[in-house]
Order: sequence, then C-alpha cells, then structure tokens
Amino acid sequence: MMVLLGFADDVLDLRWRYKMILPTVASLPLLAAYSGATAIMMPTLLKSTLGVVLELGFIYKIYMGALAVFCTNSINILAGLNGLEAGQAYIIAVSILTHNLLHF
Repeated sequence: MMVLLGFADDVLDLRWRYKMILPTVASLPLLAAYSGATAIMMPTLLKSTLGVVLELGFIYKIYMGALAVFCTNSINILAGLNGLEAGQAYIIAVSILTHNLLHF
C-alpha cells in the first residue's frame, strides 16, 4: 500500500493531509495484529531513574504507528533529491540493525 502512496504522490501530486492519513491507515493492521512484547530496555544513563526495562503497553503501539508515518513521510519528502532517500533508508536500516545487535 505504501508503494502506491509514493506512486500516487508523484502522479497525482497529493496534498500533505493525505500523506499523513494513508501511512496511518496502512500501519493499523500490523499494529492490531502485533501481540509481542511492549517493553523497552532503557539506555545506561536512564537506568537509575526509570529502571532497566520500561513497560509501555498501549503507548508502544501509538509510538510505532507514529514512527511508521514519520519514516514514510521523511523518505518521501527527500525523494528525487539525488538519491537522498536511499541514503536515509540505509541509515534507518543500519540504526535498527545496530540497535538489535547491541540488545541481542
């Protein structure tokens, strides 16, 4: 569905409000089906204040939905600027990979 958003934006020149609504709608089935952990491990600087693990519950799903909207829109904004969106997608992927490897 998100590939169609990029195509529709290029062909139809969509307004910004549709670029916010469509990623939100596209992420809802994934968030509704998610039944995994909703706890996050705190960075070293915050462990003394918030503890080692912080349980977010429903707030975790709201955060992940907002993250999906942010990532798709930030990449779409840079599309067509000499390959900057590919570099941004690479940086996001490497950041997620590094985070997962550090907390494995």
